[in-house]
Amino acid sequence: MFLAQRIAGFAAVVFGLIMMILGLFWQGAIVAFAGFVLASLAELVLVQQSKYHLALGLPYKDEQINLMLKRSTPVKVSSGGLSIHPLDGTAYPLLQLHGDYYLRAKAFIAYIEQNETEYRFAFPDVEPVLLASEPRCRQGSSLFQFNDQVFVKLSALPLAIQLEGDRLRIEVQSRSAQL
Repeated sequence: MFLAQRIAGFAAVVFGLIMMILGLFWQGAIVAFAGFVLASLAELVLVQQSKYHLALGLPYKDEQINLMLKRSTPVKVSSGGLSIHPLDGTAYPLLQLHGDYYLRAKAFIAYIEQNETEYRFAFPDVEPVLLASEPRCRQGSSLFQFNDQVFVKLSALPLAIQLEGDRLRIEVQSRSAQL
């Protein structure tokens, strides 16, 4: 529905501009302005709809996550004590959802054992963490799937993270820091 409203709005803007060029300045200006208002209202409703959707505690829609992935700046993931897949310094999208950072689980593939939708993260010198993957990201999700990719909430893992610009440094938390 909002796509049709945006298209109609942009068409009215173009039609109004054509009218202005043909000498019907005021009529064209009114039509162009009305088209601009129509397209703008469609965008505002979409933004509010997304916020309302999240305020209800519903999971993110695929379109929302896809948009966030496109807008996110990839970070170069590195670690002194962990093996990052495929190489130290590989760039991965870092999503911030519900105030938490999410990274592709593929970065930790050397430490993952998967059994259907359960993922066991076994990092050196710490207790393993068992997380169940959810089909969509909702508030509190520790692990979710999106387009054949799995994202893990970094705070759910026994890791210390340090974000500096486009670099993400990850280390295993010491046992004393976990207590």
